[in-house]
Amino acid sequence: MGFFTRKSADKLKYRNKEMVERGEFRGAAVQELDMPDSVRIVGESGFRECRSLHHVKLSNTLCELGAFAFRDCDALENILMPGEMRYPDGSAGSLGIGCFEGCGLLREITIPNGVAVLPTNLFHNCAALEHVILPKSITAIHSGAFAGCARLKTIEMPTFPEMIAIDAFHDTPHQDEIAAKRKPVLTIMHTTSYSLPRIFQFCAASRLIGTEQSSDEMSIILDAVTEDSISFRITNYTQAGGRHTVSVNKPTRLFYQEYDCNGRAGLQKEEILASYR
Repeated sequence: MGFFTRKSADKLKYRNKEMVERGEFRGAAVQELDMPDSVRIVGESGFRECRSLHHVKLSNTLCELGAFAFRDCDALENILMPGEMRYPDGSAGSLGIGCFEGCGLLREITIPNGVAVLPTNLFHNCAALEHVILPKSITAIHSGAFAGCARLKTIEMPTFPEMIAIDAFHDTPHQDEIAAKRKPVLTIMHTTSYSLPRIFQFCAASRLIGTEQSSDEMSIILDAVTEDSISFRITNYTQAGGRHTVSVNKPTRLFYQEYDCNGRAGLQKEEILASYR
């Protein structure tokens, strides 16, 4: 894994390091991050709650930012992303859910070429965010990606993504404009009494009927798509397999269970809901 050195009391610079481990620098009192090109992956919550962090330069070979990597870095003013993010096999680079959520001073950002999906809550409540540039590679913008970015003036999209969640731009100046252009999206949410909800989103374009789509650990195949409903099969998931039909704007329960769980107090609940909107 190599090691890192602290160049001064407020600046980190890595050497010979390929991965930042999960939560490795969470809450660290660092003001600047200079990440060398050896780093390919930043694990979940790697720099979360580094509340003194002002400036970040990411590795030019970075291919993955884990969930909540810079969440609540509320002094972060600018972040220099690599020009392109791809895995060594050439597949699309990955940004985890809530990567920059709560970075309240961040004003502008350019998403690297090669990234295909803007995940749930990516820039949620980035209140100062004004300018965003997206690459041609973007195909999907998930729930809450820009929700609460009330000052978002410009968002450059060379192509309009085929899949944009209904609340992706909630409480932004672009909310109505994008809502008028977007197509309905199939959202499946798995909730339990003992963990955070898991959200999976799929493109509802009729051209994808019969084609398997994957979102993290879930895969589906569309059987029919109309303005009023969507029919689909869940082909890969631990619960709620089989065929389902969901009407537009009518959340539908696909799975529900109550059970006792050893070591946990009270009755546990687990539910999977789907919505088409």
